Amino acid sequence: MPSRRRLALPFLLALAFALAAFVSACGGSGSSNDKSATQLLNTAFHQPIKSADVNFNLQVQVQGVQSLSQPLSFKFSGPYVNNGPGKLPSMDLSASIVGGGQSVPFGLTSTGDDFFVKVRGQAYDVGKQTVAKLNQQLAQQKAQNKQNTSLSALGIHPSTWLSNAKNAGDSTVGGTPVTHISADLNVSKVLDDLNSLVQKAPTSSLNGASKPPQLSEQQKSEIEQVIKNPHIDVYVAKSDNTVRRIATSLNISVPKDQQSKVNGATGGTLQLSIDLANVGQAKHITAPANAKPIADLAGQLNALGGSLGTGSSGSGSSAAPPSSGTTGSSSSPTAKQFQDYAKCLQKAGSNNASALAKCSSILK
Repeated sequence: MPSRRRLALPFLLALAFALAAFVSACGGSGSSNDKSATQLLNTAFHQPIKSADVNFNLQVQVQGVQSLSQPLSFKFSGPYVNNGPGKLPSMDLSASIVGGGQSVPFGLTSTGDDFFVKVRGQAYDVGKQTVAKLNQQLAQQKAQNKQNTSLSALGIHPSTWLSNAKNAGDSTVGGTPVTHISADLNVSKVLDDLNSLVQKAPTSSLNGASKPPQLSEQQKSEIEQVIKNPHIDVYVAKSDNTVRRIATSLNISVPKDQQSKVNGATGGTLQLSIDLANVGQAKHITAPANAKPIADLAGQLNALGGSLGTGSSGSGSSAAPPSSGTTGSSSSPTAKQFQDYAKCLQKAGSNNASALAKCSSILK
């Protein structure tokens, strides 16, 4: 069975790759009852974003599963710079995964020539050699698609995800005047394009790691059946026609005959937003200091899964793992320590402060 490190590293690099693909350029055209709204979307999705401060927020609420009674969320924010086709973008993102009453912060930094993952205040270097291989693959893909350097070269066509677009009026995003376009979301098209992105994402050369699996036709069909009335809002800057915000809220309803396959979940909601601010302004991104080799990250990656655990319902208060500045040994906790920590949290519950404090001592 592949190790957690081999599974997580491709995911983190795929996340950076997907962000680069999405922010840098878009293309395609959608169907609509409002021609002016469609034209504006088509123009906006063709405007490359050379640099921006990105704010991504994904939140999932599951109904019918006691251990998932609290929302699960994934957030990241920070500066982004498009280094052009054939090279990873530069970025310095602060991120967090929140679930089961626990928050797991981490960070992603790219200089274009090197890539770093930061966990509990410590940076881990993927290595310039590995990133050079990744950039080489990106350059080869560009050479194979000389006539098309937008997302369509990757099989991604964001505007085809939208239909029935309408002008919903004027608004502001981060102080920038925007036009609000409201549209329906074609889930089938989104899933097809995500499969295409996974297939073409250059991760095969990363320390022997395999690519994330694609969705099967049955899985795609099941997802389409449970998502009800999908809708999306796009906000386009009046000054330069660039996308400044994309937001969607999906309602999920699981048929009774399928609920046993998802641990009794009856439904839920998924909320996603991507905000782009300070578009086009200069960004200064540097490599983090005192980075360790990525091979040292194995124990920390167990924290990402282990400290979230299955969670427990309650007020949401929790004991966070001690920070990297804690006095004592400078070595990272072992994988077993993180596993014991996760088990301890589940037994303690979120309202027992004394028990939670004892759990924290496991990582010292």
